[in-house]
Amino acid sequence: MTMKSVLLGAAAGIAAIGAAQAADLPMTKGEAVEYVKVCSAFGPGFFYIPGTDTCLKIGGEIRAKYYAFGGTGYNRNDNRSAFDTQARVWFDARTETDWGLLRSYFQINADSNRLVGRGGGDGRRNDFTIDKAFIQFGGLTAGYAHSFFGFYDNEYGDTLEGNYYAQTKTVNLLAYTAQFGGGFSATLSIEDGRDHRVEGTRDPVPVGNPAVLYGYREGGQQVPDVVAQLRWDQSWGSLAVQAAGHQSRSGTDYSIDTNDDGIADTNVVVRRSNKYGYAVGATGLIKIPAIDGWFVVEGQYADGALDYLGAGNTFVAQSDRFVNAAGRVDAGKGWSITGELGGHITPQLQAVLVGSYIDTTFDRFSDLGDYGIKEFTISGNLTYTVVKGLKVAGEVGYTHGKVDHGAIDTLPGRDSYNNWLAGMRITRQF
Repeated sequence: MTMKSVLLGAAAGIAAIGAAQAADLPMTKGEAVEYVKVCSAFGPGFFYIPGTDTCLKIGGEIRAKYYAFGGTGYNRNDNRSAFDTQARVWFDARTETDWGLLRSYFQINADSNRLVGRGGGDGRRNDFTIDKAFIQFGGLTAGYAHSFFGFYDNEYGDTLEGNYYAQTKTVNLLAYTAQFGGGFSATLSIEDGRDHRVEGTRDPVPVGNPAVLYGYREGGQQVPDVVAQLRWDQSWGSLAVQAAGHQSRSGTDYSIDTNDDGIADTNVVVRRSNKYGYAVGATGLIKIPAIDGWFVVEGQYADGALDYLGAGNTFVAQSDRFVNAAGRVDAGKGWSITGELGGHITPQLQAVLVGSYIDTTFDRFSDLGDYGIKEFTISGNLTYTVVKGLKVAGEVGYTHGKVDHGAIDTLPGRDSYNNWLAGMRITRQF
């Protein structure tokens, strides 16, 4: 009994010492798992980034396109049918702050065979492009965003591949929008003038075509474009007026291949010039609740700022198929208008009809007189929603144009052209 008592006492003492030491050790718990929470403040699809008060929405889209093209102005090197699969992904991050909403938006597009103008699938293969990348804070917008001249293309523009003549550029900009109440707002935007140039240069330039299609050889930018818009939004629709200023500045001399041997051998002197042009426009939208539809029209006039007319969207600008007289185009002017009517035939079936016209002239182009382009286009499409997120659409389009004092280089002597397109697109959005 004595030995048993000693052993039990020793065990109890060791246990007491261990308990006392254990009381001095820190207590540990399993770390709490922070689950993703739904953010309902900005609509469906947003969730809180774990550990922050920022809401994020990630979206994507796959577009499978199949098109056929035809008409005058084509040659055997052009594709008359085109296939392209485009993938889109975007990130929309928003945070409420004491100073207003802080938002960043980024979208990238990837094309397997990017469609280019009316020439079909002759664009780059496996091509990645930045569609948008901008920051918004209160009324400030900074980054790569749609121009604030007009709103038709940014908010409507519901063709598949059909063309129209309006401001369609995504540009680098710095803008501020002030809200006055009652639906009134005003925006002042400083935009990169290089993004508002109408391209038409071919380098090296072929024989007989040393001039630039829509302008002279552009120089470096000194003054950015200034764009202003006044807008009124109501339940029945919207109205807007806009204006822009643009600098045109000639650049350095360049060389051409005079004997078509692939070697640039003659220097062309570019006359120095520094001019300022402008554009003005207006947009009107009427909503049609009976068919969950809309009618929108946008028109503009420009002198020395042809990009704001959508001049780069014409068939001749996209296909670069004109023989120009030697010389240089100084100042161009003209006007354009686009109208769209859309709505639902049934809840699943949407119909859209778009018509557009552009009329431009260029002074001092040649001794023959002012060089000009007049073009009309119309497109119609039907889109059927198979199930939520899956749509199938078909489209047909027609373009007629006329060139004053010029010709299509694949059809010498002809100054008019007729082109058509037909195709379909399957879209899966998630």
